[in-house]
Amino acid sequence: MKHIVNLFFETGMLNRIQRTGPYAVNSRDHENVAEHCHRALLVGYVLAKLEKVDVQKVLTMLLVHDLPEARIGDMNLITRRYIDRDAGEKKAFDDQTEYLPDVVKKELRTAFKDFNDKDSKEAIVAHDADLLECAVEAKELMIKGFADMKNWLENIKKRLKTESAKNLFKQVEELHPNIWWEHLKKVPKD
Repeated sequence: MKHIVNLFFETGMLNRIQRTGPYAVNSRDHENVAEHCHRALLVGYVLAKLEKVDVQKVLTMLLVHDLPEARIGDMNLITRRYIDRDAGEKKAFDDQTEYLPDVVKKELRTAFKDFNDKDSKEAIVAHDADLLECAVEAKELMIKGFADMKNWLENIKKRLKTESAKNLFKQVEELHPNIWWEHLKKVPKD
């Protein structure tokens, strides 16, 4: 039980680790890894339903896909030119899950491997969810004045695989991030 609770505490590190990509456009006010993971889970749920794949597999992959970042930090594309992120993440994840009960360890390790291998429909959906969440964050940062995030959107658009993700991406491009509350500010008539 001690090792399980230690992993819960360690997961809290994701609340304190900022995503590093937006630093390249001089943003200091952007999401942390935990915030990214939370929204990616929601996106993954929706995409799994739309693509008619196993929702639990997609959510389990998204639940653990960035867990190693609690130990090795978030590595953006520039960092990955110099450091083997995949090897580091695998080693960190194996260490993180080493002392979990076998039934939990096996499922989490399978999900982590599947996500990274990208061989299943669920893994493709999970990757699209991860990317789509990054697109939403990029759009939010563009509205804050970080115009260079448009490059992120262009790169993400090229990498999406599922039709549902591509269709949702079009909406990310078209909609303003604050549009969701526009109708809420209207005063109800008495």
